[in-house]
Amino acid sequence: MNSAQGGMVTADNRRPEGKEANDWEDCIRIGNLLADQVMAIIENAPVEKNPSLFCAARKISLPVDNEIMKAIIKFSPLEYKGFENDSASTVLNLLNIGTAQIVTVPGEALPNIGYYIKRKMKTRKPFLFGLTNDAFGYMLTKVDFDSFKRYRYISQTSLSEMVGEVYINEVLDWLKQVPASEME
Repeated sequence: MNSAQGGMVTADNRRPEGKEANDWEDCIRIGNLLADQVMAIIENAPVEKNPSLFCAARKISLPVDNEIMKAIIKFSPLEYKGFENDSASTVLNLLNIGTAQIVTVPGEALPNIGYYIKRKMKTRKPFLFGLTNDAFGYMLTKVDFDSFKRYRYISQTSLSEMVGEVYINEVLDWLKQVPASEME
């Protein structure tokens, strides 16, 4: 599964001569490092016996004012049916599994969105699952949208300058209505 953040370069594949290792062996090296870290984190994690389960879904509409993204949605061979009046409908999911809470992201949320949402969730174990239900490109806040050269591609592959703001507001409103996860 994708993590909470999009738009990040996470692998350090620099070599001493200022070159990068971008071969299959380095993919294996980085994958093994990640797996080792995951195993170290979960090694002493307590098992939750008989955790409660709460599942909810919420339909939202995201603005689409990016002409390239409109064309992609309109002419996709996937025949997406949720595009109407310059907006794309999608479904968000929220799960409480024992002491954890999960919220889905229908794209790749940039770090500030992911960290903000996680801070507002009703749990001490927040998770965001990105690229779920739909993969509507990058989601960034209006202040980040096309704000500097590094975000040019990210902005070009976003539905709208306002998509991050709409997503944040929808999730925050929803979190007021759903139960918190179990407390430890």
